Order: sequence, then structure tokens, then C-alpha cells
Amino acid sequence: MRRALIAIAFVAGLVAACGGSAATGTLPAAGTPAAAGTQAAAATQPAGATVAGSSTGGIPKAPVACSLLTSDEAAVAIGAAVTPGAGPVDPTENVCTFGGKALADMVNFVAIALVAPAEFTPTRAAIPSVFEPTPASGLGDAAYYVKSYLPNNSGTSMTLYVSKGQTIVRIDVVLQGASDSQLMAAEKTLALAALGHM
Repeated sequence: MRRALIAIAFVAGLVAACGGSAATGTLPAAGTPAAAGTQAAAATQPAGATVAGSSTGGIPKAPVACSLLTSDEAAVAIGAAVTPGAGPVDPTENVCTFGGKALADMVNFVAIALVAPAEFTPTRAAIPSVFEPTPASGLGDAAYYVKSYLPNNSGTSMTLYVSKGQTIVRIDVVLQGASDSQLMAAEKTLALAALGHM
């Protein structure tokens, strides 16, 4: 697992170095990166300036990420029972993770986070085989997906970013064996639920 986390952190740094601010977020403490051909979340800390009503780094304190999704909503996304939403280990983050309960489902999880406005970069140009944005419709004020490639052909991650007013939400669904379109559909369903709780 340690090698997988290092690989994920490497990709996040590479994405940041190749095109401006990082467009990936924190690996949830309860999550485990999936194997090749599946998706995993990436780890970085945004470096935005502090804004009113936010914590260091520009990450909003409110709403609390765990208030935006229920365990039942997360369970539907991965098709299995999940643990209750767990808040961040790092108090400077605003993230909530729902992991699969059963042993066979522990590699699957849902993570939702509020991120700094500087992380919302819908017009950022794609970097083939590294970072590919795709617009998403019908969500908040603006939304887009990011497909990121992990090093050594170890898989990809799919992340959805949604902007509503000054609030930026990042949603990651890690589901072993799921296609990009399945992950995008699950993340969109979760985003609609989260927007309904705001």
C-alpha cells in the first residue's frame, strides 16, 4: 500500500508541475488504492491563499463534507454497504470518506471534499496520458471530470469537480473494475445528492 500511495503522490505532483495548480485531491484515510485498470484518488495539498471563512490553504470550513452525503447515497454509488462517513485525519482538510464494509469491498470507496477555489480549473488544457478534463453538464454553476493516469500503467482515477457559488466540491468514486462511464455516472449522482444537501 505504501508504494501505491507514493505513486499517487507522484502523479499529483506531476500534474501540478505540468500545468499549474493541482486538480487532484486527498487520498481518503479509509480508502485503499485499487489495482491496475481501476481508479484511485491522488494526494496533494492546495496552496491557495487564505480567504474569509476558510482554513489555511483556502479550503472552506463549511459546509462540512460529511454533511453532504449519507451512507445510503455512498452505498448506492459502489453497490455495497459502506462504513459511516469518516472525516479527515488532517484538520486542515474538509473531506469525508465512505469505505466498503465487507472484506471484498474494502478497495472501493467514495470520497467527497470541499477544496480551494484555486483547484477549480475547468479550462485547463489536457496533457495526454497524464490529465484529461471533460465538461459535465447539469451540475451547479459549472462542473467537469478529470481523468488522471497513474505511473507505470497502474491505472487511472476519475474525479468530478463541481462549483456552486464560492463552494467547490470534489467527488471521487473508486470502484474496482468500473469503466470511466460508470464512474462518471456514479460521481454525477453523488454530486446531485450533495448539491441537494447544501
